Amino acid sequence: MAEHTSREWHRIGVLFHSRRPLDPENWSGSPAGIASGLGSLGLEVVPIGTGTLSVARVGLSASRVFGSRMEAQRSARRIRLRSKVLAKAVRQAGHLDALVAMGTDAYDLGRVRDKGVPTATFDDATLLQQWRNADSDIRGVGFPEENVREWCATQADSARASDVCCVSTSWAARSFIDDCGIPAQRLSVVGMGHRARSGTASNDRDWSRPRFLFVGVDWRRKNGEAVLRAFRELRKVHPDAQLDVVGLHPALDEEGVTGHGLLRRDDPQAQAHLNQLFLTATAFVLPSRFDPAGIAYLEAASAGLPVIATTEGGAGELLGEAALPVHPDDGAALAAAMRTLCDPATAQRLGTLAAQRAATSTWTNVARRILDALSCAQT
Repeated sequence: MAEHTSREWHRIGVLFHSRRPLDPENWSGSPAGIASGLGSLGLEVVPIGTGTLSVARVGLSASRVFGSRMEAQRSARRIRLRSKVLAKAVRQAGHLDALVAMGTDAYDLGRVRDKGVPTATFDDATLLQQWRNADSDIRGVGFPEENVREWCATQADSARASDVCCVSTSWAARSFIDDCGIPAQRLSVVGMGHRARSGTASNDRDWSRPRFLFVGVDWRRKNGEAVLRAFRELRKVHPDAQLDVVGLHPALDEEGVTGHGLLRRDDPQAQAHLNQLFLTATAFVLPSRFDPAGIAYLEAASAGLPVIATTEGGAGELLGEAALPVHPDDGAALAAAMRTLCDPATAQRLGTLAAQRAATSTWTNVARRILDALSCAQT
């Protein structure tokens, strides 16, 4: 794949509907990740969001656009207002060679984009895919169905208004084709990026004693109880096995299980501790109830760990044969996958494959693929 340089692209806008569009807390850091990937290619990145332009300049008060509960129940009006703000911000950004738009369920891209600027969207799922799964984030929050359907329609309209729709997995692509009516030739699977974790080469890691690592903030959605049940069964066969648990987990008082609590991304000491857990683990286990494109899998793979992934969503396809996908309700399959990775040779082989896949799933790789897709859309 040819690498794009500043001779072809110079100034790229990255749009997200936030006051601080490149805040690492936005969408698991994806807008910031894409911006960093574009920057690594030598391009000038222009953040575009609701805070990159003074709201007063378009005659709207902040509360009307962002805050009140009443507006939350009138989402169509809020989408129109937000679109007006973002359209003004795009115009104020000056000349752009291309625009990458994210979170397009929250605004109408057709009203926001400059028709003369090549524009790509980036998504890891359609909202319809998330709404159909009872364990998704959007169902867990409890949004009114009429609002969600309105947002789904907005996302579909935005996808049709772009030059190319970039998605992280083929699972997401199928929904854009089937549910949103996007022609396959206007879709591009560009993968998902991640922040690489410190790891050791597979031949330096001690694979002889199974040590599983679970990292998930949401204990229920990440299926922590199922992992504990499978681990109890595993200990009957492998009494030396260990399990480290990171996240908002309950009190853990079981043989072989160590809880580490929430290790925040913005806490250097906590992250150093998490890196050490990646160094000493022999496998990563996260059979989530639902996960569109788990960045956590890529982080684990970058540390050289084989991964037990979920079949619910598109996350399981990120690592291909380097991952063992299991259905979140299939306890027997989860226990079997954990037993498989107790074999040192198997764990080491899959860990090596996982590291190779992660090496081609950086944000630089994703940014380059988005630019390639935009180039193809212009020919």
